[in-house]
Amino acid sequence: MGEGVSEMRIDVGAGYRVYYTRQGTVVYILLTGGNKATQAQDIKQAIRMARDLKESGHD
Repeated sequence: MGEGVSEMRIDVGAGYRVYYTRQGTVVYILLTGGNKATQAQDIKQAIRMARDLKESGHD
């Protein structure tokens, strides 16, 4: 996805996707989720959120 954002697909119904990032070695942070219809918008939002989190110094 870019900038440390990963995608997990959930094959139920509309085919949901969850976007997350890893902070440090243990903590995974859910950024956003959606389905195929909102995928492009969801990825952009997740990347923005991951960037903001990284820039805030919360490692």
